[in-house]
Amino acid sequence: MKLLTRLFPALLLLTAAQAENAVTSSDLVNEALRQNPEIRFFEAEIDAARGGRQSAGQLANPELSTELGGMSLAQAKEGLVWRASILQVFDFPGRMSLRKAIADRDIELAQLGLQQFKSQLANEVRARAGDVLLLQRKEAAARSVRERLESLVEVLVQRDTGSVSALLERRILEATLLNSDRILTDASKASREAAAALNVLCGRGPDQSVKLAGAVTSFPDVPQLATLKQQAARTNFDLQQKRLQVAKQGLKVDLTKSERWGDITFGPYMAGQHAGGTQIEGGFVVSIPLPLWNKNKGNIDAEQARTQQAEALLGATLRDLERDLSVARSAYLAELDALSRWRPESEKQFADAAAEADRHYRLGAVPAATYVEMQRGYLDAMDSLIESRRNAWKHRMEIERLTGGTLTGESVTPKLTTR
Repeated sequence: MKLLTRLFPALLLLTAAQAENAVTSSDLVNEALRQNPEIRFFEAEIDAARGGRQSAGQLANPELSTELGGMSLAQAKEGLVWRASILQVFDFPGRMSLRKAIADRDIELAQLGLQQFKSQLANEVRARAGDVLLLQRKEAAARSVRERLESLVEVLVQRDTGSVSALLERRILEATLLNSDRILTDASKASREAAAALNVLCGRGPDQSVKLAGAVTSFPDVPQLATLKQQAARTNFDLQQKRLQVAKQGLKVDLTKSERWGDITFGPYMAGQHAGGTQIEGGFVVSIPLPLWNKNKGNIDAEQARTQQAEALLGATLRDLERDLSVARSAYLAELDALSRWRPESEKQFADAAAEADRHYRLGAVPAATYVEMQRGYLDAMDSLIESRRNAWKHRMEIERLTGGTLTGESVTPKLTTR
């Protein structure tokens, strides 16, 4: 009793430590958003766009010009001639507003790029986390079968009676063990590869262990295709960027048209001479180019052509989005249909049957063929279930990436057991 009293706090501490080591997909997403270095690139892009907005609203520096010379008049003394002016260049009315509007679109595009990267990073982390969880379950099932076979082969070696039937049974189990080794190796490699990819996304070391808390994967029902299209039309990041590009290009066309008139120059001037007497004059200078020959038509046509290109890209993006949504939704529904045929207790029943076959074979109540077939059937069933879940999870993540949102609701398929 005293020993249990001493061990109980240690067990509590061990359980707490294990719980602390386990992470949820939300924890991994937050970690990735903090650690990913590419986020700083998009943040710098926003700062650069804001710098361009500040430059777009600034006037050009005034220009100071001076002239100094001499003048000689007949029957008069030579004297000094000078002229000075301060000229300010102004944009044609409305042009600065257009430049500011274009710079504002650049800021919006940069901010949208950052939001898109964060959303896609979170989506990929959740997709990888679900894949890691499912592959770890596959590896655990393969490991349990291999351990049972290895233990059983060791027992049969100790019990070797020298009979032909015993030798053949042992060879059957040894062959099955070798096959299970291959299955376990492949499952382990796939699990390690997925975990390494997830760690890199989260800014961790590639070989760091990943322990996921709770059921990461769930498969809610998917809305109708028309509903998904409407949502994607509002929240898909590629569409939003293409719309901003079209709006920005329209402003560029207006700016190019206004550039036909050039810049307006205005400022005061003073001039004087000291030959034959002193004369001082002053006034204002105004100059504006006249668009008689160069009406900037080539640049206007070029910007209008780029506007047509931007509109065409917007239409192509919308078309591709609708196609990808239709394909992803159909594939997701197909996997849900396959998963719906599994009963909630099926996974546990197959695992129990594999363990029960092992126990009864040791007691001599089950032949080797039945035992081997049960272990193989358990692995095949788990492989089919997990691959269906992996595919469904991949298609769900693709739908969420395309719509820029999240599928909500209760899972419509059996969840992972806690075994």
